[in-house]
Amino acid sequence: MPDSAELLSLHVVVEFVVMAAIVALLVPLDAAIPFLPLAVALAFLVVLYLARS
Repeated sequence: MPDSAELLSLHVVVEFVVMAAIVALLVPLDAAIPFLPLAVALAFLVVLYLARS
């Protein structure tokens, strides 16, 4: 069973992915483009952290 730190990290990743999807759908694409790579990078960093621990 995963510990609370892993569950929190997973929650953060899901939150960023969902928020990026909402921003991509609701905001014009020209305004949303700078935020999408940031959300992907943060999700990738959390996944890397989980893989190392």
